[in-house]
Order: sequence, then structure tokens, then C-alpha cells
Amino acid sequence: QRYCLSPSTHRSSIMSDPFPDEPETPHPLAAHGFGSSSYLTRTETFKKMSRWAFKRMDKDGSGSVNKEEMYSGLLLLQLNLAKYAGPSACKPPKRKVVDEIFDDMDKDKSGKIEEEEFVDIMVVLCSGIASRITAQIILKLFVIPFLARKIVAISTLLLITYGVISSDVAWYAKDNAFLEFLRSRLPESVLAHLPFTVLTMILLIFLVPFALDAIDDFFMDVAEDSKKEETKED
Repeated sequence: QRYCLSPSTHRSSIMSDPFPDEPETPHPLAAHGFGSSSYLTRTETFKKMSRWAFKRMDKDGSGSVNKEEMYSGLLLLQLNLAKYAGPSACKPPKRKVVDEIFDDMDKDKSGKIEEEEFVDIMVVLCSGIASRITAQIILKLFVIPFLARKIVAISTLLLITYGVISSDVAWYAKDNAFLEFLRSRLPESVLAHLPFTVLTMILLIFLVPFALDAIDDFFMDVAEDSKKEETKED
């Protein structure tokens, strides 16, 4: 049985399929909002990592894993990906969602799934990694530096307006024990950019995880709404 993962995949298959009349059925994971894969998860490298995670969970060598082992394998795979792609790669779906997917893929209701089914599930479940990495790069390279510069500029203007600092004297040149300590330890070029550097680090720590979670929640809500609409139509 062939599964159609996405509209683009379906269109390209019609153009190249020697048997265009053969029906394609929606992927079982589509009902959970995971009906497409990404270029990253379709690579042989990712599939090899998925098979490695499967073998680590298949401790008895039976060639199949149960529901708990599948979720543990998903966590192991994403933790391994995080070593190369950073924390943005480690965002597993909720356990309830994974359990429902397992039940859908377990066609014979044996409580087990085999290696190829496991790989197929991982390819789709981890499809959001590429978009998360892209979002993280954009945030780190463009959005956060822009916000940090704007915040520092506005804060400096307000402090000058209210007389807290002077426009003629650098903030770190004031007579202060703490500032004297900083001047004795850090070069002037570092002190001049210190507010921007500290603010950038704070935004990276708090804004990036929040933004990535917000993106995930948005797409999950879209998937849930789509699922509800399909259920009403049925």
C-alpha cells in the first residue's frame, strides 16, 4: 500500500508514476498533523540513525519494539540529533500523540512494530527539525541582534533624557567602584559593547526557546483544527 505524504509529493508522483491509476491513501500519521516529511528526515543518514535507535531499543533482538520502547527510541534519536543540530532538534511530540500513532501503525494489534515501521514513523515525527533549525538560525543571526540594538539604543536615549548618564561621557567612565573594577579587567572596546552583548545573551536564553515553542504550538493547533474539520466532514 502506498502513502501520499503531502500534496507536492502527490503531484510529482503523478508526473513520474508508470501506474497513475493506482490509488494512494493518506499516510496514517496525517490524522495527527504529521502527514509530511522533510528533506533532512528523508536522507539515508537520518534513516541510519533511526535504525540505530531502533536496535538500541530492541534489546531482545526480536526485530520489533513495543509502545514504551518506541517512545524511548524517539527520545534517544532526538537527543543524538541535538549533538549535531543543537537543542532545537530535541522537541519530541507529547507521549499521548506518540501512543496514538503507535496504535494506528500497529495494524495487527500485536502491541509491536517492526524496524521499517519505526523508521517510517521517525521520518515523519522528526520532520519539524529542519524548520526549527532554520527558525533558530534566523532568530540568532538576524532577529535577536536587531532587537538588542534597538533596545540598547532606546534605553540609552531614555537614560540620557532623564539625566542618568551623559551623552558626552561613556557609561563605563563614571566614578563607581564596580565600574572601576570592570575598567581594570576589561578593555574599553569590550565595555563599549557590553550592554549589547549581555542583552543578546539574555534574549538568546529566553526568547529562542519561547519562539520555537510558539511556532510548534501554532502548527500543532493548525493540525488539530484540520483534524477536527476532517472528522466533521466524515
